[in-house]
Amino acid sequence: MARELGWIRQFQAPRTDSLPPLIVFPHAGAGASAYRVFAKRMAQDFDTVIVQYPGRQDRLREPAAETLPELARGAFEAFRGSARDTGAPITVFGHSMGSIVAFEFARLAEAAGLSVRLLVVSAAAAPQRIAELPGHPTEDEELLDHMAALNGTGADVMASREVMRMALPVLKADYRAFDAYSCGADVRVAAPVLVLGGDDDPFVGPRDLYGWDQATTGEVEVNLFAGGHFYVDENIDGIAEVLAGQALTR
Repeated sequence: MARELGWIRQFQAPRTDSLPPLIVFPHAGAGASAYRVFAKRMAQDFDTVIVQYPGRQDRLREPAAETLPELARGAFEAFRGSARDTGAPITVFGHSMGSIVAFEFARLAEAAGLSVRLLVVSAAAAPQRIAELPGHPTEDEELLDHMAALNGTGADVMASREVMRMALPVLKADYRAFDAYSCGADVRVAAPVLVLGGDDDPFVGPRDLYGWDQATTGEVEVNLFAGGHFYVDENIDGIAEVLAGQALTR
């Protein structure tokens, strides 16, 4: 069971008290529990917390956020008020839509004087390109087809179309926020960016991944793993090794 309510979840205690913080931002339509296995593995090297967006799971009665910066702001305020904000440099990870929320979170952190050791973005185009992308489907059946093509929200959960249908309200809200997002061409973070993706992702290709050099004044490294848009589920150990190798040596 999650150890806190509100924005911050921790499903696995860190291996030691001295591990650096890792903040994880889920993809559209997902709750924090979708990253339970991921967090358990990351807890070997990081004090790992997962952000729980409003409008889902134990925050179902709360209205979903209308913008991605709103999600980042809520998460940042919660993190700054938590015991995990020790002033140590942080690593921030986001998958798909969560990558953009993670980017906005990193901007807030840097503006507040909190050091971002590494921004890790996964299966997402750079913030400056989001406004150019076609909007997501809004009709139920088209959206269900889109979700099936993504092979998410977690392949096992989305095996049934009726199960997918239950996720539509929060997914629609997340996609509205995503499709409304825009980012100025000159907006950058200073943190180095580690870009991850699946080599068979039908929606986010190498051009999208390499475009993250627009979003930082720091270094950018791109790593591809076998798989599609939700390649993370099959590559957790490999991702953990890359994250630890990048974040813990800076």
